[in-house]
Amino acid sequence: MHAKLLNPKANGKKAYHNQGSAAQSLNYLTHEARKNGEEARFFNGQQDLLDRDTVLASLDGNVKGLRTGEARFYSLVLSPSPEELAHIGGGDEAKLRAYTREVMAAYAAGFRPRDGGAVGKDDLVWGAIIHHERTHRGTDAAVRGGEARPGQARPGLQAHIHVVVSARDRAQRVTLNPGGRVSRFSLRDWQDEARVLFERQFHYQGPTPSRRAAPAIPEPNPRRNARIAERVEQLNRQADPSQRLEVARVQRIAQGRGYDQIFYDRLRRLEGRARQGQPLDNAYHLLATGREEPARANTGHQVRQALHSFQQALRAASGPDRVTTQNIGEQRGRRQWEPEL
Repeated sequence: MHAKLLNPKANGKKAYHNQGSAAQSLNYLTHEARKNGEEARFFNGQQDLLDRDTVLASLDGNVKGLRTGEARFYSLVLSPSPEELAHIGGGDEAKLRAYTREVMAAYAAGFRPRDGGAVGKDDLVWGAIIHHERTHRGTDAAVRGGEARPGQARPGLQAHIHVVVSARDRAQRVTLNPGGRVSRFSLRDWQDEARVLFERQFHYQGPTPSRRAAPAIPEPNPRRNARIAERVEQLNRQADPSQRLEVARVQRIAQGRGYDQIFYDRLRRLEGRARQGQPLDNAYHLLATGREEPARANTGHQVRQALHSFQQALRAASGPDRVTTQNIGEQRGRRQWEPEL
């Protein structure tokens, strides 16, 4: 299973340009389906059968708060392998729709707002279409070897799903950028989750994905460790006494990651929570992996979270009504785009 985020600049197709209306992308997806003799049937998280105009209206009507030049939507591709498709009956559309909904629920859950809240599957605005054929491109090995021509249909099972998802949540208060900061959304984690979801949902045992050898753990950096100690001590002064962090443990996590920027982004996230009086549950797990580990039962996490929500509500009620916007996944540094299959 391959899950991809398409880069409208590197992909080479104007159809994926995402700073304006989604019409061009939906027209392309519709054309590709009909060209191959398929019906252009879209679906989303709630409905199995949508036409192009309905999907277009939902996407183009969900851009409030975006500035000129910002992405209006993102294009995703979910591509099961021929073996995976054979396992589910050669591309059963009902199963592919059900799978896509699970992957999009994971996509929503992967976003981490600055306020510590969560994005749910019903907060997304998206439409998807299943294509059953794929053609060779000029860069394919079969084309370079003279075994196929560009534009020729690839043999075997080739079903895949194109998803067009809005860059704004349904309430149009939050921007969801899957290609920005890893601390806001980890594209790699979502891609791994897409593979695991397929295997779990359809009881499929796929090959173990190859991994690069883990880099050697660097030597401790005294200067960086001293600065980390200062930041952890400051964080501990703001945190609940029961949730204060061990300096040495945080330093070991930083050393294990080679003191990379991702570690510092995660530490900054915890510092923000401490300043706002939010719970710091599973802080070490977050620093090491970037993921929120589910709180164990009877830990008091629910009580702390409920108390924080109540305090936030009191603050909101005591001040003037304001609508705030936040961008999850600000553009920073190298983008984590993935090429099209």
